[in-house]
Formats: sequence, structure tokens, C-alpha cells
Amino acid sequence: MRQLSMADIVSNQEYEAMRPAFRQRVINLKKLRRLAIGPRISLVFENTETMRFQVQEMMRIEHIEDVEKIREEIEVYNDLLPSGLAIGATLLIELSQTDDMPAILRQLSGVEEHVMLEIESQQIHALAEAGRSTEEKTSSVHYLTFPFTESDRILLMEHPESVALRIDHPGYRYQTKIPAETVSLLIGDLLASRE
Repeated sequence: MRQLSMADIVSNQEYEAMRPAFRQRVINLKKLRRLAIGPRISLVFENTETMRFQVQEMMRIEHIEDVEKIREEIEVYNDLLPSGLAIGATLLIELSQTDDMPAILRQLSGVEEHVMLEIESQQIHALAEAGRSTEEKTSSVHYLTFPFTESDRILLMEHPESVALRIDHPGYRYQTKIPAETVSLLIGDLLASRE
């Protein structure tokens, strides 16, 4: 997947002018890239545009104008965009104010180690960013990478109707089929990573 560069980023003033249309475009894109896996967890398959939005929003909120600080933000978000034959995703544990947050985060400790894509009978286990869980609790946000082999990519292209996301954690076992439109976007991401 193509990494972000300074050329992708506009000034806060330019961004403010384009923000309503860009924000709506990214919201629509994320609708296609976001999937619920059971009642508490959703996953967003990220790409260059979703990360560009994150950088621009961070610059806007934090009033970042310094070129070096912008480069640092780009670097942080590029770390979430896998290079090579891989797909990046953000896993979100969804909690409401009425939930017993500490108890739920304890129950889901290590959940990020139990996420996989299934294509036919092939499983692609997610690799999680280190340091976001302990034995006592987990973070409500995790950054995942699904590393593909060339044969995994071919299998995805040959069987787009047989792709699912699965979590097989002792305290949370759910699976959801990935819609064809989302699979098509993921195939595009993988093809772009080969260029």
C-alpha cells in the first residue's frame, strides 16, 4: 500500500476549505471498510486516504503547521499502513457509558491476538501492534496487519464470495462475512501494494 508523503498533505487553511467534501468522502469510504464482528467489536480496513484524513484532522485539531511536526505525524500514521503484501486495519472495542468498561476490557484482554481473515479454509492471522494489552486488560483500539502471501492474494481474488473475519478469543467468538464490495477494495489495496 502506498505510504503517505508530504505531497499528500495540505495546509490547515487549504484543508479547512476542502474539509466538508473530503470528510464526507472518507466517511463514505469507511462505511465500506468498516465491519462489525459481534456486538462489541468493529474493524476498519485502512488505506492511504483514511490515514491522510487522520493526519489532516490531527493537524487541524492540534493546530500543527511546523513541517517537522507534520512529518512526525505522517510517520506515525504510515506505521499503521503496512508495506508489501499486507492489509492494515484498526480494531475498535465499542463501549458505551453504561458499560462496565474495566470489566469488559479485562474480559477481552488479548483479543487482538485472536483475529483472522478466512478465505475458503485458509486463515490469515492478524499481527497486532505490541504493547496495547496486558494480562489484566486490553486497549479499546488496536492496530492490526494481515500479512498475505502471493497464494493468499490469488485465493482472495479467486474466492471473493468466501471471505470472513473471525475472532476466536475465549471470551469473544464471532465471525462475519465480508461483503463483496469490501473484498473488492481489499483486492485493490493488495494490488496497489505490488506496484
